[in-house]
Order: sequence, then structure tokens, then C-alpha cells
Amino acid sequence: MHQTTDRSGSWPWRAMLLGVILAVGTAATAWAGAWPDRPVTLIVPSGAGGGTDQTGRLLAERLRDRFGQPFVVVNQGQGGGVVGITTITGARPDGYTLGILYNFAHYAPLGQADIDAEDVTAIAQYNADPAGFHVHRDSPWTDLRTALDALKADPAAHTIACAGGCGGSWPVAVASLFQAWGVDPAAARMIPSQGAAASLQDLAAGGVDVVPCSLPEARALMDAGVVRGLTVFGRERLAAFPAVPSLAEETGLTLDLGAWRGLVGPAGLPPDITDQLEAAMADIVADPGFRDAMTARGFGVRWRNRAAFTAFLRDQETMVRALLRDLGLTRAAP
Repeated sequence: MHQTTDRSGSWPWRAMLLGVILAVGTAATAWAGAWPDRPVTLIVPSGAGGGTDQTGRLLAERLRDRFGQPFVVVNQGQGGGVVGITTITGARPDGYTLGILYNFAHYAPLGQADIDAEDVTAIAQYNADPAGFHVHRDSPWTDLRTALDALKADPAAHTIACAGGCGGSWPVAVASLFQAWGVDPAAARMIPSQGAAASLQDLAAGGVDVVPCSLPEARALMDAGVVRGLTVFGRERLAAFPAVPSLAEETGLTLDLGAWRGLVGPAGLPPDITDQLEAAMADIVADPGFRDAMTARGFGVRWRNRAAFTAFLRDQETMVRALLRDLGLTRAAP
């Protein structure tokens, strides 16, 4: 017996099925876009206690409050920060691994790691700090000129901890100072470390003679009377450290060099996530509570949005690599 199909009666079922499929698809799309729906890892490419760690933790607290998920700080200062930055650049670009980036342009020309501006998604810069020049309390150098003259006379006789990778923000600043004072930077004994905190501990233990890093990073040991800051780079003293003379006062030089820090993700971070993070960073950096917390610790606040920060990273690449060549510190072609 031949059986026919009632096509007119099949349409309600098809419509219902199509509605279910659309609803599921819509729900899946909404779920996929609900970033973040779990904790976010914030890589800090330095050891605990340094400036990158301190400012990164201030950001992590406020990002948690903004997005309702933990931003878990993970310190990776090994290799002068190479390990941490490589973790950031090699992460999956899904918004669940972000990081704090600082002066990076030296890694490639020094042959330490192949890290370029294009390897990250710039989100926003929030900090900039001038370099400082620190010695042990028992150092015979009571002022910067005495220290520079001793280093000029015999640069290899004294050890300078790089407070990270040699060629980074702090050693580039001190190498520029050496060059301006007639000290051969290539002859100086500069050793890498896992960040400013580790270098300062070496200084406190008498293992090195100089640590160039920011004053806020040395604050605890300065307050304890273990470390003395001989100068801060730039034209003026910092309000938070009125007893430390400026480089211009000490030498007549006006070298404005130091460190900067910003929030980044791996290259290819989706625009919708980047937009959310940039907006959050704009609010955080403008917030008086954040600014007060940074100032109380002696850290400078410097805002650059995504576009300006992206351009800044490219400019840093060009400028720092040219400076390293001029100083004779380049060991490998960038």
C-alpha cells in the first residue's frame, strides 16, 4: 500500500527544530563572548618585590574588581625577564594570559631572545620611572662623582648588577651615564639577575658594588639604612625621595632615562577583549585611589592608550637598539 507524507504538517516541526538550533547557537555565542568567565593569569617578568611586581599587583587588584574574576600574578623573572616575556608572547591569544611588559628592545640585539614589538598586543602604558644609582651603606663612594671617577679609573674592578637583563632599562641608563662621563661601558663588569629585588639583595649582602634601578624599588633597603641612593636620573629630585640628589645636580648632565611598564597580551588578542581591557585601564589609571597608591610607593604614573602605546613600543625598538650599537654593547644583530 502506497503511503504519502503530509508535507504541510511537517513545517511546524521543522520550525520548532530551527528555533531550537538558533537558540542554542545564540546561547553558545553569548557564552563564548562572556570574557572573562574564569581566572586570568597576569605574568610579571620579574621576581617578587620589584617595581614590576609591585605595580603589577596594584593592577591585578583593580582588574579583578573591574571584571569580577581573579587576575593571578605569576612571577617569572628568570633569564632577566626573558622567561616571563616569552610566556606572554607564546600564550594562546584568548585573554586568559596577559602580562606586564617593560623595556624589552635590548633582548634581540644582545642575543638573549628574539622579542619584538609585533610579538605582543599593546593594551596601555601606566607607569614610567627614572633610573637611580644605588650603593651599599658601607661603600666608600659618598657621592656620584666619586663613584664615577673610581669606575673611570678601573671599570673592571667593580661589579654592577643589571637589575634584570643587561641591556635593559637600568643598565642602559647607567651605560649612557658612563659614556657621558668617559667610563668605558664595555669594560664595566655588569651581571644579569632576576630583577631589581634580587640585585638589591646582592647589594645588601655585599656581593655587588652598584645597582641601577628606580628609587621605589630600593625604598625598603634605603629606609632600613642598608642601601644609599646617590642619584636619580633627570633634572629634579623626586618628591617621594627628597634626600636623593638629581643627576643634573650631581653632574650637570640631564639624562632622562629609566623604566616604563604597560599591560600587554600575546599577538592576535581579539579586539573585543582588547577594547574591554583598554577601557578598564583608562579608568584605573584615572582613578585617584590608584594614583595615590602608586605615588605612595614612589612610582610615576604615565598613561598611553593602545594606539600611543603601540607606537611607543616600535619607537623604543628603534631607539634602544641604535643606542646599544652606539655604546658598543650589541652582541648580535637585531
